[in-house]
Amino acid sequence: MRGDDSRMQSRRLLLAFSTAGFLLGAASVAHADVHVAIGSRVEPYRYTMAHFPNVAATAGDLAVPNQGFQTTSIAPYFGAFFAQRYGLMLGLDLGWARLNTDKQMAANPVTSTTDSFFQFALSLGFKLYMREPKKDRVAPYAYIDVFKYFASVSTSNTSVTGDQAAAQADTSSPVGGTLAIGAEYFLGTGFSIGAEIFGLRVSHVGAEYTDTTMTRRDVGFTQLSMYSGLTLNYRFQVQASVKASDDAEEDKRRSSSPSVPPPPSVPPPTPEAVD
Repeated sequence: MRGDDSRMQSRRLLLAFSTAGFLLGAASVAHADVHVAIGSRVEPYRYTMAHFPNVAATAGDLAVPNQGFQTTSIAPYFGAFFAQRYGLMLGLDLGWARLNTDKQMAANPVTSTTDSFFQFALSLGFKLYMREPKKDRVAPYAYIDVFKYFASVSTSNTSVTGDQAAAQADTSSPVGGTLAIGAEYFLGTGFSIGAEIFGLRVSHVGAEYTDTTMTRRDVGFTQLSMYSGLTLNYRFQVQASVKASDDAEEDKRRSSSPSVPPPPSVPPPTPEAVD
């Protein structure tokens, strides 16, 4: 019996500790200081440029060179910051281009060629402030991320095979990472202007294909570069909405609980009752 009683007490203590831990965890989540952020980075650096398979296919053709000016850079981002000092950031990039070429030799019919290029990229980063961001204060930070591009090219030129176009798309699909040190000046609790002063970025692309003569071609390119850039950052605190929902649930529970009537009042004793 004593063994059963001790086991029962141990289970009760374990249940009590588990319940207390759950309540403390729920309270910390409900009152977490979470900020949702959006922003953009402006930097004189391009990850890649549009690639057209049919550009300058033969000597003397009128061709438009590969174009790109601040159209392929992971500039806009979404973020979630915890305790205001650190957070995760998701960067996006999207690019599209199209090239139309017409050629006519003497009385021959016009030959038209259409090339298209599409590109999409994602980056996942982590940002840590060295001091708590506050209004009218400069907060230095460290930033690190990894990124990957996905590209596709197509052409109506039959002399360019599908494998060759896919290989050209691979040369426009770098993978790499970024490491930067910078600082932000907070004009208010929800807006800051920053500068990534020392930034390093490394990227790599590789492609291979086998041409019509059964010759295997392989290419790889690795690049390390230093950059500097400016940032615009906006923050929106979501703590208030969480607390509002908790308060509403508490009010609902209070209104649904049955009201207990007050105890009847006892009149004071009369002199006759005392005697």
